[in-house]
Amino acid sequence: MKISSVKLQNFRSYKDEVEIKFDDFTALIGKNDAGKSTVLEALDIFFNDDGAKIINKEDINIENKNNNNNDIIISVCFKDLPNEIIIDENVSTTLQNEYLLNENRQLEIIKKYPNAGKPKVFIRAMHPKNPNCDNLLTKTQSDLQKIIKKLKITDCNETINSDMRKAIWQHYKDELQIEITDKIDASKIYEKLKAYMPTYFLFKSDRENNDKDNEV
Repeated sequence: MKISSVKLQNFRSYKDEVEIKFDDFTALIGKNDAGKSTVLEALDIFFNDDGAKIINKEDINIENKNNNNNDIIISVCFKDLPNEIIIDENVSTTLQNEYLLNENRQLEIIKKYPNAGKPKVFIRAMHPKNPNCDNLLTKTQSDLQKIIKKLKITDCNETINSDMRKAIWQHYKDELQIEITDKIDASKIYEKLKAYMPTYFLFKSDRENNDKDNEV
């Protein structure tokens, strides 16, 4: 995977959502205190569980904080996605088959930091609107088997979660409307997806760097 863009909202000087796009080579140019370092440190926070800079309440945009809006949001979109992924068991599936891609066919991971605290992880994706298809990725094998039995589905392997999810979605194909949502709870599958994400380290030029640094 490669970073396609990062979106910042309510983080320091970024009051409303701002999207910064990336390419194979990207340079951030601006005056002092324009928010260049904020972009790089936001990525460090996203990828490295707070990274070199620990997120805190001082990072909440001051104007939003005065209006009791205390949720910092850092989102990253990924391109050049893997052809296959493993989410559960050791069975391959795809991001597309699991309805995990957004309207641009990218993987978009959203981290919301309530009051600059521990993040909640979500995925923004084009996902089936039918409520019977909600949260299938977070269900256990036993839960999925109960749904399969209730729907009287017989043509799937009930020992493979991805196969059961596919069968359930297929069962509702004639009434399957697709909508964009950012409410897919990714907390249980994020650790699996992290294995496919790029490595990110922030090296600061305004201090001494040595081989004892965590990023090294």
